[in-house]
Amino acid sequence: MSTVDDLLGQFRRQVSLPWSRDTARDYRVWIMHYDRALERRVQGRLPDFETLARQHGHGWASLNLASLVAPWFAAHELFEGLADQPDELPGLLPDFEAHVVATVRTRLQTLTEKDILALSGAGALFGLMRASTLTEKVAPDIKGRLLLLFPGRHENGVYRLLDARDGWTYRAIPIPA
Repeated sequence: MSTVDDLLGQFRRQVSLPWSRDTARDYRVWIMHYDRALERRVQGRLPDFETLARQHGHGWASLNLASLVAPWFAAHELFEGLADQPDELPGLLPDFEAHVVATVRTRLQTLTEKDILALSGAGALFGLMRASTLTEKVAPDIKGRLLLLFPGRHENGVYRLLDARDGWTYRAIPIPA
């Protein structure tokens, strides 16, 4: 099992590589996969990832996806009724997905070709939306790089969030490779 220090080493290797301006948008997504047991440690060491990015001449911004979940549902007009009728939740998910995608796109639009947007808290999306949907929908807006911190597995080109559910294949750059 990798440690956070191992992940930092892999990230250092990736961030030190030259960036080409003509890299396809899908390949501007980096997915750092790790054992879900490391999630809190990775979150706590985000400043170390930022330091490495800045040492290699890149800007850094971060967005915790988990922080988008509770406020959106709590503010929804149907929130009170969800406790009594939880089967209504699937009807809200397309609007929630649109909210998450719009939030990430807005953040990406403030960045330059030399910046990295790190998305953490992807595990909070489990059961609400697919990480693959998010990366596919925001890829056209990536000017620099998008780093998705992914508590799950990557095997034979397939990603599995939290080691559960059917995975998905994506052309992103996996870290560790």
